[in-house]
Amino acid sequence: MNNNTLFFRTELGNHELQARTPGFPIKQRQLLFLVDGQKRIEDMLAFNPDIEDLKLRLVKLQEMGLIATEDLKSFAMPSIFDATIQGEPEPVSNNKALPSAKALQNVRRIITMTDQTYLGNKLEFMLTDVFDVLKSTDELQFCIDRWQRAMREAGHSDLADSYMWQIRSALSD
Repeated sequence: MNNNTLFFRTELGNHELQARTPGFPIKQRQLLFLVDGQKRIEDMLAFNPDIEDLKLRLVKLQEMGLIATEDLKSFAMPSIFDATIQGEPEPVSNNKALPSAKALQNVRRIITMTDQTYLGNKLEFMLTDVFDVLKSTDELQFCIDRWQRAMREAGHSDLADSYMWQIRSALSD
């Protein structure tokens, strides 16, 4: 990614700006707002003069499928969680490697905390029997989908959406 890279918002990025999902980091939202298909990295340095931090934030937005570069405009950049936003589980290929141990630890921490706080440890066995012995991204997706469904069924849809952004962020690290 060079300083002349041109970015544009994807449809998912436009949706995020309209929906203003709770829990989405404000700096990321501000940067997403700046991305308009005309600004290059060098144009966005006024927003964030630390070029390495700016590039990192842009990469995270790109990994989340919210922005893309001009050369990738011809196709959508799917994320394994794109369909989850609309409440539809999306199958994940077994061919993908599991995220780092640190990323998985952060996801487990989020699920455990919300399970204890909002679900009365309803997912405790899933965490120990499935999450703690993950062998594939399908199993990871199952755990995340199960957690999200339990949160929604318990009447915590807004919190589920908010924490989902944190899970996505943890997985993109």
